[in-house]
Amino acid sequence: MSSKLFADPKKAIEYVNWLSQDAPLYLEQMSSQGNANPKHKLYPANESASAVRFVAGNNNDTYQRNMYFVPNAEFLIGKRNKDNLSAVRFLHVDLDCKDYPGDLKQQEERILALLFDEPIRPKGIPQPSAIWFTGGGFQAVWKLNEPISVELAEELNHALLVAFQGGLGTHDASRLLRLPWTMNWLNDKKRADGRVPKLARPLHPFNLNSPPESFSVGDFQMRRTKSESKFPVAATGTPNQSLEFDPLPLPDDLNSIIPLDQKWAEVILTGENPPDKNYSSRSELVFAATLWMLGKGMEPGHVLSILIDPEIGISAHVLDNPNPTKYGRRQIQRAHALLEMKQNGWPITNDEGNPVPRIPENIRYAFSLLGVDAQRNLFTQTNEVTGYQLDERDLNEIGDILWSAFSRKLKFSASPEVIKRELVAVAHENTYHPVIDYLDGLEWDGVPRIDQWLATYTSAADNELNREFGSKFLVAAVRRIKQPGVKFDTMLVLEGSQGAGKSRLAATLAKRDEWFCGSLDLKSDDKAKAELLSRAWIVECQELDGLNKTTSQNLKKFLSTSIDLFRPAYGRTVLSYKRHCVILGTTNEGTYLRDLTGNRRMWPVTVGKIDLKRVSTDVDQIWAEAVVREREGGSIVLSKHLWDEARKVQGYRMVEDDFAEVMQDNFAERTGKVSMDSIKLLLNLDASRMSPSNARRIKAAMGDLGWVYGTYRMRDLAGSEPRPRKGFARGADLERKEEIFAVRKHGGTVVLDTKFAPPDTPF
Repeated sequence: MSSKLFADPKKAIEYVNWLSQDAPLYLEQMSSQGNANPKHKLYPANESASAVRFVAGNNNDTYQRNMYFVPNAEFLIGKRNKDNLSAVRFLHVDLDCKDYPGDLKQQEERILALLFDEPIRPKGIPQPSAIWFTGGGFQAVWKLNEPISVELAEELNHALLVAFQGGLGTHDASRLLRLPWTMNWLNDKKRADGRVPKLARPLHPFNLNSPPESFSVGDFQMRRTKSESKFPVAATGTPNQSLEFDPLPLPDDLNSIIPLDQKWAEVILTGENPPDKNYSSRSELVFAATLWMLGKGMEPGHVLSILIDPEIGISAHVLDNPNPTKYGRRQIQRAHALLEMKQNGWPITNDEGNPVPRIPENIRYAFSLLGVDAQRNLFTQTNEVTGYQLDERDLNEIGDILWSAFSRKLKFSASPEVIKRELVAVAHENTYHPVIDYLDGLEWDGVPRIDQWLATYTSAADNELNREFGSKFLVAAVRRIKQPGVKFDTMLVLEGSQGAGKSRLAATLAKRDEWFCGSLDLKSDDKAKAELLSRAWIVECQELDGLNKTTSQNLKKFLSTSIDLFRPAYGRTVLSYKRHCVILGTTNEGTYLRDLTGNRRMWPVTVGKIDLKRVSTDVDQIWAEAVVREREGGSIVLSKHLWDEARKVQGYRMVEDDFAEVMQDNFAERTGKVSMDSIKLLLNLDASRMSPSNARRIKAAMGDLGWVYGTYRMRDLAGSEPRPRKGFARGADLERKEEIFAVRKHGGTVVLDTKFAPPDTPF
């Protein structure tokens, strides 16, 4: 469109008077530089001269203010707002060039063809009463014979927008339209992008000799998609998640439901960024595509089906979520809420039309404009902020980033502290639990698996005891995640050779790396263990090989605890965390139990070859069946008639340790220090090498007697000068000066002797 024309205030008012046929004139000016500072005037039909002066005084080279009008001003009472409209006489559509493919010339030609050419214009839509170029796109209106309700007008406006393939424009009946014959001065950002001011000028009709053509509602036969929300939207813009919709079947030809736009069609089909924008995360790209599809009038059910269809590229990120359908629904609800909010603008404005700073409603509107979302993860008990490249950032950083973005991009003011408080509030209202979402999204196929899963996947013996051990462990995992703190003081223990895949099996059952903990250290302090458990669903305990009486007692206490108390990192107070995990033990040994009173908490199962591939294939159905059984009230307590059998298999795992007897006889009543080499000699072990298993047995036996393993200055077996050696010490500093060492006498007998040792130095 040519820009070598000049504003003509007189023609501008003549055009609006012709269009509205002696109705009042509602005019509004906005600054093109800095804040818009809108100001409006309402002129009776007989005050055209005053209206001309208002336009001339603002839309000039000096002030460069943009001019707008409301076509339905005859029904407007008070401030411009659709709530203040009693009826509507004009339908409208606002088509922006940037929402169409191609270069600027191709975009303009496409829009003009849609508006003017009957074969190309969408079916069921008459040619508009008036069409004009705005400087960045085109606007058109259809005058009605009789006024209609605001609700019906907005339904028709939305249907027009969808039919013409417009962008995410508004169908608000109180919409401001560009005043023809005035300059579009552009704002600072658009000028910085290289665009130049242009004249808004009429394209149809060319003369005003005849009244504008008018239509009845029946003349509009295009498919209508109601613009009203399909689910209620709160005043804050947060969608009501209690109302849901179901996926709709997708047609064989997706082009029949995806609007014609090569750029976004490629985004949806491939899941790749569009050529003109690089979204920083897959979640932002999914939301942008969802927003585009809904803005084009697609049914939410079709959008949801696209988002969860593995054959369509945009679904990849959605399917990575624990519950793809629930995640897809939330993106649709968010996008729908944003579209609704954009129609109405800032929720709370001052007399000049600017957003009131620091108001929660306006802060939330700003979040929506920038695509920022916040949720509370009930599994990790953390607030998660996404969008605008904020994923994984600290809340303090997020507050600073958004404070700057609000000021620069939205001309809106809110301090970082206020922004952070509102993010926390939004997260509090939008909670989710990824593990529960995953479990709730499963559908069992009816094939029984969990009673025999240990036999099927790990080659364990298929007997009643193993069937109960395996199935009750899985049901307990479901119950604990859904009812944190429920009593389950039992550990399933998988026994098998090293490299059999026991740890990988545990991780596979956890489904996701972030739901699994394979680094539980029974010797760590309670806070460290509690923090690990608070972030995991399936926890592997690998330390059963090295249990002694002390660690056995600690394990018994540890398994009996259902609520952990600790102060989180950066937290101010000690908090209580109900356990939502189950613990799976793994060991390479056949004997590892030392405490008869705690054995009932161990459910030992000997495994053979583990079919990890098959477990990975069936894991969803394994958990789906466990969910069904838990929902039906399945018990997680071992059946009473199996208690004796359980005690028998637990007894088989008891350690019979002759090392412990030797240590008891020789060191229970002594203090001092003794080298590992002396103990090897005492036990008649090969001094040059010792198996890890024997080393653990010695350390466990000495530890039970109160001897501390470490590095101390001691002599070797030949009595050479003392130097740092591995061994054990017990008693006070003075008592530790006595060194105990083993000596082999004539005839092969080994006895213990003592010597006064030099003082220890730290190593």
